[in-house]
Amino acid sequence: MDGISREIILISSEHTDSDTLTEIDSQIAKLGIPPPERTSLADWLEHPRRDVRLVCALADPEIRLLLEHQKVAEWELAFLPLRTNRAAQASFGVPGNIAAALKGACTIEKGTAFDLLVCNSRVILGTLVSGDVWGLHSDRMQQQFWPRLRETVSHLGSLRLQPYTLTTARGTAQELAAMGVMVFGHHFSGSSASAIRESVTPNDGKLTAFVLSPTSVASHLWFLIKFRLLRRISLKHLPDSVGYIRSNSLTISGRIRVEATLDGEKIEADQFQVEVREAAANIVVGKTLQEIEEEDSSDRESLRTTHLPSIATSRMLRDKNLPLFPRAAEADFRELFLNLRESARTTTAFSVLMVLSTLLAATGLFLNSASVIIGAMILAPLMAPVISLAMGIARTDTRLIRSSLRTLGTGSILAIGCAAMFALLTPLQTITTEMDSRLHPSLLDLLVALLSGVAGAYATAKEQLAKSMAGVAIAVALVPPLAVAGIGIGWANPDMIIGASLLYLTNLIGIMLAASLTFLVLGFAPVSRARNTLAMSLGLLVLISIPLGLSFHTLIQQNAIRTAINELAQLNPADGMLEVREVTMRDNKPIVRLIIRTRGEPSGEAIARQKARIVEKLGQDIEVEFFPVYVR
Repeated sequence: MDGISREIILISSEHTDSDTLTEIDSQIAKLGIPPPERTSLADWLEHPRRDVRLVCALADPEIRLLLEHQKVAEWELAFLPLRTNRAAQASFGVPGNIAAALKGACTIEKGTAFDLLVCNSRVILGTLVSGDVWGLHSDRMQQQFWPRLRETVSHLGSLRLQPYTLTTARGTAQELAAMGVMVFGHHFSGSSASAIRESVTPNDGKLTAFVLSPTSVASHLWFLIKFRLLRRISLKHLPDSVGYIRSNSLTISGRIRVEATLDGEKIEADQFQVEVREAAANIVVGKTLQEIEEEDSSDRESLRTTHLPSIATSRMLRDKNLPLFPRAAEADFRELFLNLRESARTTTAFSVLMVLSTLLAATGLFLNSASVIIGAMILAPLMAPVISLAMGIARTDTRLIRSSLRTLGTGSILAIGCAAMFALLTPLQTITTEMDSRLHPSLLDLLVALLSGVAGAYATAKEQLAKSMAGVAIAVALVPPLAVAGIGIGWANPDMIIGASLLYLTNLIGIMLAASLTFLVLGFAPVSRARNTLAMSLGLLVLISIPLGLSFHTLIQQNAIRTAINELAQLNPADGMLEVREVTMRDNKPIVRLIIRTRGEPSGEAIARQKARIVEKLGQDIEVEFFPVYVR
């Protein structure tokens, strides 16, 4: 038998399938080895012997009886793959077919020392699961994802966390709220129903525990969807809602008796004491599996639970249905809230920066210099009180709302006043392209404001993203429209005042509403708390969307006219080639200014034909102005 010194005994039970026994006999004959001695599980447990190798054709519960026997260390165990011992296959690296398993059992010289995981004196072959950890079992996830996802979606209102106290071998105790906890001893990647990508070695003296602790329905669904796409998760890159513990032992307890399933069997106890019995069994592992590397079995523990909800948040979520979006505890954002209160104050530094940024923006507008205006956007301090106002609306904090509005009002008055004075002292009276671009806001500008509000709130909430605030300030541009409005006042130009003021209000309301909603989604306040203030903000948004929608409709008309004329531009070279110079509206009638390129002065008939073609193409009467350009 290729050097195997121990006697080989085939052990089965009355529940072992007869077809399986027939296949075993057939494979033994093919291997050309002497038929091993046979015994039943009951006889063996009653009359065990030492220094033998047991080739086990047993189900998981029967394998557990063997492993719980006091003399298990005196045997070598080899397992044959059956439909009834999936847990043992995954835990002990059993080859996928009987032929390979038998060959290894009869030819591999020495077994490998395996740790055994024990819960309240019962051996765990696969996993101990308390609560709901659906999603951490890859087989079930792949087979039942869509049915279970629909079930989860239909029961969104019933998802909840329950209190746990987890105590490791070192006495480290952590109170938390979780949907469930899963514990296992070891497994082999690719052969396990566990969702873990890496193999967990069988002789490192450690158990592995995963804690599933989402803070909201949205985060739980995102975890399920992401896991469905990735199929397995890595220990190095755990999802936000999953914690990880490696220790020699783990005690799981709660405020009441804890319920769990041990390898699928339901059990209940005041607490579950899970511990590792190091090198408690000798298992023959097939050569087809990867080499097993022994790890350092020191007492060092690994805990990756700092990203899970804090104790304050856990207490807030315990025994309650999960909210749709995450909800942060007061302690989690006390520093952020203090910073926002400080940003809402009207300080000397704020006033100085407002004056300087407005003067810089006004200079850039007169110079028609986009780079100078961008510098003014970065320098402007208006974004901070707008974000503070958004948090005040989300939390219905009247003190923060009043302080933010006071600062915004002061900054706006300073900006308009400085820009008006600048315009009065400057002899230039020409509306530049940079000024004109801020006089016709549309729904697209509102979209920019909304996206900027989301980005601004998110960057404010995440300290590591604070450097992105400069980009948000550039995107939304609060100071330039104020400067244009001030220039309009200095020139007594009502069109400039109205257009620029509308753009400023669009940016302000869009940022404020989007940032408030983002803070709600991030969990800084319950939606019910902000219902009234959000309703007022939405009312303002609807109100300001009316002129923006009209402006956007005009923009669509102008774009359609440009497109139609461009299609005609090259069709009639004899009458001159057309190029759109400008499309404006006057009393709802389009005015199109065209450049007509000809070799000589265009005749009146040629111009009339061009206009007729345009009117026919557009299907409406328009006013056309031609600007001839002579080409050689």
